[in-house]
Amino acid sequence: MPLSRRNFRIALLAFVGASLTLIFLSLERGISHRRWPVKTLADPDRSRVAREKVVDATVADLVSLPRASRPLPRNRRIAPYEMTVYRIRARLIAVHEMLDGDFHVAVADPESPAARMIVEIPAEREGGPSGLSESWRGARRTVREPGANGRLVRITGVGFFDYTHWQPGAAGNGFELHPVLSVEFLDETGTDHGFR
Repeated sequence: MPLSRRNFRIALLAFVGASLTLIFLSLERGISHRRWPVKTLADPDRSRVAREKVVDATVADLVSLPRASRPLPRNRRIAPYEMTVYRIRARLIAVHEMLDGDFHVAVADPESPAARMIVEIPAEREGGPSGLSESWRGARRTVREPGANGRLVRITGVGFFDYTHWQPGAAGNGFELHPVLSVEFLDETGTDHGFR
């Protein structure tokens, strides 16, 4: 029995929608897994990251860093930016759980709200090589607390250049803190509330 014109259109729309969804999902997975060893501190350069020397910076400082030349190295860090652990004071804008399980956390500079960037907290299951599963679990719990959006936070994380793609809140230079090592709530004066 032939399809009516209406049923044909419905079937065609369903096919196109399903095809576009599959294409988007495969692209998202491919993009999110580029530089995966560097994102999760499982790369050969991880021992060169100066974890004991934390550098205080602002979101505005980090989004104004020079863009790294492309293509970005898959399994190596870009010195000195990706060898550095930064600590920023920021306003938490939004948290999005991505398909790979990472939390993309959009933050803004409290003094220059137009300066925005992404900080990423990997899924705990990715913490084996780095030993950071507990840190990531705590950071994820903190950003998911009720009322977290809009609050002032102190975030510590490793510098990372990502490919720029359709991420709301991403810095134009692709700079992120990835992985995040800790998140703490602050009151409006910048005082630590002791949450981790």
